[in-house]
Amino acid sequence: MKDLGFENMTNDYILDSETAALIADEYGFDVNTNDDTGADLFPSPEPTDPKLLKPRAPIVTIMGHVDHGKTTVLDYLRKSSIVKGEHGGITQHIGAFVVKTPVSKKTITFLDTPGHAAFLNMRERGANITDVVVLVVAAEDSVMPQTKEAIRHARNAGVPMVVAINKCDKEEANPDKVVADLSANGVEVEDYGGDVPTVRISAKTGMGMEELEETIVAVAELQDIKTQEDKVPVEGWVLESQVKKGLGNVATFLVIKGKLKPGAVLVAGQTWCKVRAMKDEFGKPVKVAGPSTPVEISGWKDIPDAGEMALEASSEALAKKVISNREKRKLLLEEASQIEQMNKQMLEKMEASRREEKIQEYQLEGLTMDEIRELEPELFDDEETKLLEVPFIIKADVSGSAEAISQSISGLGNDEVQSTVLYEEVGPPTESDIERAKLSNAQILAFNVKVPKDIINLASLNGVEIKEFKVIYHLIEDVMGYLTSKLPKKYETKIHSSASVKQIFEISLRNKSKMKIAGCRVVNGTFKRSATVRLIRNGKEIYRGRVRQLKHEKEDVSEVTNGVECGVALDGNVELQVGDVIEAIEEIEIQRHL
Repeated sequence: MKDLGFENMTNDYILDSETAALIADEYGFDVNTNDDTGADLFPSPEPTDPKLLKPRAPIVTIMGHVDHGKTTVLDYLRKSSIVKGEHGGITQHIGAFVVKTPVSKKTITFLDTPGHAAFLNMRERGANITDVVVLVVAAEDSVMPQTKEAIRHARNAGVPMVVAINKCDKEEANPDKVVADLSANGVEVEDYGGDVPTVRISAKTGMGMEELEETIVAVAELQDIKTQEDKVPVEGWVLESQVKKGLGNVATFLVIKGKLKPGAVLVAGQTWCKVRAMKDEFGKPVKVAGPSTPVEISGWKDIPDAGEMALEASSEALAKKVISNREKRKLLLEEASQIEQMNKQMLEKMEASRREEKIQEYQLEGLTMDEIRELEPELFDDEETKLLEVPFIIKADVSGSAEAISQSISGLGNDEVQSTVLYEEVGPPTESDIERAKLSNAQILAFNVKVPKDIINLASLNGVEIKEFKVIYHLIEDVMGYLTSKLPKKYETKIHSSASVKQIFEISLRNKSKMKIAGCRVVNGTFKRSATVRLIRNGKEIYRGRVRQLKHEKEDVSEVTNGVECGVALDGNVELQVGDVIEAIEEIEIQRHL
């Protein structure tokens, strides 16, 4: 390896497949590699004949601050109740439903994206696959942090907005202030000559709701939304996925192009499905789902990830080949990433060990830490400035939660310590997760999944910590606390007392040997023999250690009070001089926060 130019090699250094192949080739071995990873599915191009394009219903996302009435607006629109009992009091998973407006009788598809900043990734995905964003702003609160966030996501996605100023039935409502605040935040509202309509509503009383629906329809019609419905493979997006009792793996799927029927074969990410059954939001069977239609599909081999594009395959055989190729490519990428990380950790440990050994060598020669730092600062600099990456593995009940948690905790921390997510998956922790957590020193975060007892025992035996949560806010708080505990410790030095060296004299010990003693006077505090001390000479610390002997009038004592003379001898071979100051100190750990 060294002959080939590889540096910092150890016996347990792991080679990736590409490096191993290069080494084998260098030494004259034939290397067999499998390059059959080409077959895949891709979205269909737009048809050259515009007559094949037909209008489709607009897809609308409701966004807004967590307490501004987003779910109340949705509840009014679909005339049904939001399922209660969700931990944390917010809708945690994307839903979708279709409504017909009471006045124009137009069809609108609504996506229910969670309205909390913790689900940033879901919200971004919702904005990017919709035609209109309805921004709900409470008339008494006006623009809030998540309001600004939603504005940014809609703008970045190039999606037109309709503003619904909610809770206008309240006495403290101030819709004019909301309009002004929106304008101040870059929203070009119609009230100020822009093109973003604002509608004053109360989702609680129904005030202005018909106007809101018609405004949504009008904004959507201006976009001339069309897609190909016939003679084209189905395309769409997985909005949510989970395991349902009696149905197995199911996913909420939004058709964007083509017509989906039972028996069709879909590929999404690393899984595929032969559509066994399709149901609408009311649980009723659907025979054909056209563009802009959300349906719950059963028949998936594995749970697809929320946010994956799903494409129709011409046969099960093609679907299996595509999945096989995608899995190979993913495995190669994961393997390379994990090998790189493991090698990095091994090299870091090796380098840390080298630094420790070097520092110990200098200490045995009698050098102080300050002297070592001055002589070889590189032994310390990296330790002070290096970013510590704290790895996590996420296991959750559904893909939407797993993805949202990953987005929420990735990159938390500061320039000293930062979280990193190795991977997120649906389902409870497994033996494989324990093995990977042990190798990478990762903590496993289990969200809304029951951890089997045998896995808990296995984790304990392997020194792997599994944390279980049901509320995402608690999970984030715990991660922040864990990251805080990983911050490098910092201390402040408290001086309890000082003794000034007035003279140096020798005393005879019982074994007839001589020992130099510093004749001192305690100048402040009570000087104790048990204290940690540092020796200050010309304003610089040159020694830190313990008191070997403390005497007063030839008697060994445990402490000497302020103003009293004493004799002091220090551990080690330190040479004391007249004018030195011996300080009794205590290192107090500073409470650190992210």
